[in-house]
Amino acid sequence: IIITYNNIYTMKSITLASLVLLVLVAASSVSALITVNTTTQNLIDEYGRVRIFHGVNAVYKIFPWHPLTNEFDPQNSLVQFDIDNLQEWGFNAIRFGAMWPGVEPEKGVFNQTYLDVIKGMVNQLGDAGIYAIIDFHQDIINRRFCGEGIPDWAVVLPEETLPFPMPAVMEKYPVDNVTGYPALDLCLSRFVAYWKQLASTFVDVDTVIGYEIINEPWGGNIYRDPLLLDQMGHADRVNMLPLYKNVNAAIRSVDQQHAVFFEKSLVDVYDSQYPAGTPGGIEYNDRQILSYHIYCGNVGGNPRHVGECDGENKFFLEGAMTDLRRLGGGGFMTEFGAISNTTNAMETITYMMDQADDYFQSWTYWQFKFYNDLTTSSELESLYLSNGTLDLIKVKTLSRTYAQAIAGEPRKMKFDINNGDFTLSYEINTSISQPTVVYLNEAMHYPSGYKAKITTGAATLTYPQKNIINITPSSTTTNGQLITLEITRE
Repeated sequence: IIITYNNIYTMKSITLASLVLLVLVAASSVSALITVNTTTQNLIDEYGRVRIFHGVNAVYKIFPWHPLTNEFDPQNSLVQFDIDNLQEWGFNAIRFGAMWPGVEPEKGVFNQTYLDVIKGMVNQLGDAGIYAIIDFHQDIINRRFCGEGIPDWAVVLPEETLPFPMPAVMEKYPVDNVTGYPALDLCLSRFVAYWKQLASTFVDVDTVIGYEIINEPWGGNIYRDPLLLDQMGHADRVNMLPLYKNVNAAIRSVDQQHAVFFEKSLVDVYDSQYPAGTPGGIEYNDRQILSYHIYCGNVGGNPRHVGECDGENKFFLEGAMTDLRRLGGGGFMTEFGAISNTTNAMETITYMMDQADDYFQSWTYWQFKFYNDLTTSSELESLYLSNGTLDLIKVKTLSRTYAQAIAGEPRKMKFDINNGDFTLSYEINTSISQPTVVYLNEAMHYPSGYKAKITTGAATLTYPQKNIINITPSSTTTNGQLITLEITRE
């Protein structure tokens, strides 16, 4: 076994008996990977339960390219205290930025120390039951363009000045005289290498849901090709799809198990018009997830108007659902929010979470902490206020009652944040050995207690720990029976 510490390699011997034991354990263990039911398009776990994820983003866009790990800090850390809080608030997912400048600070030189740190953080989250999406995050490409994402060594300034946003050029490669572009395989060579390194790092981590190829990609050179803006789906078909296919192939060369997440281009405001089976083909739809972001126009972290934002957000969500039905894989709202704690703001994100419940969609709020974010409008987006205290209003809004795992086919899930009422209905699958799991924040939403009862069908309720209700079949439960759980405040 080769153990790496700061790029120093040593050999560690093991006995033959230990090796045999390791092999037997690996062969008998059950994979905890999250996949997609291609019939219902729900995310499912190894037991066949529908899984729903609520969580946050944790993207640290500057050096050291990851949240602080040594001690708690209200704006910069991701330590055990933070993880305990996330678990307490019912968050079971985190979209985690694995920043390219940290992974490959010099061309062709991968920083194993950085990879070990982020893998250690992901494993620490996994130990608390919090799954991770590994995200290549970029906003406006690079620090030279007031953004972040691609390392300095991979970016050169264009030879002639063009209107803002000035296009970044990935290194300098020979240009085809006919198309005016360098060969695609040359352009993708370093990005592919970055993703292969990440996939190799996380291939054995079951609590990784998948890999998000690129955050919020722009459509391309709109000055050379105006159709990128004018024709819906053109940017996704011409620029994004070839990129996704190539990166997907690179990931699949080392990891056939985890899901691949992909987004539409920012210039396509409704749906992408990607073909079914994007990016790896229909046979991979059980491991392919459309990542979509929903924001209305904000001013200083506050919505313009609640009704206007709700209509805008509903339009974007319907576009994402249109994409999902055509594509055939899963879906995940990996960004929304980025908002203050005003009444209008909280009503806006509550509306979005209500809509997500209607479609049994998972989400991760942007973002957990400020993390010295050079492209974020203000610290108002964080779950911590600028004075370092916890934003209790926002946490209470995001910490909703919901089903984290459903042992059957979901039919309805609804939470009323104003009075704490919650309803879950599903057709139970009695062949699933694990329970339906419902999370509720007792302290924030039920301070005087709550009542939970089965109002339709027959099932047993148990309370294994604080904030958790389990539903299991009773002696009179029949397969396919409609089970309805209702929770009310005392």
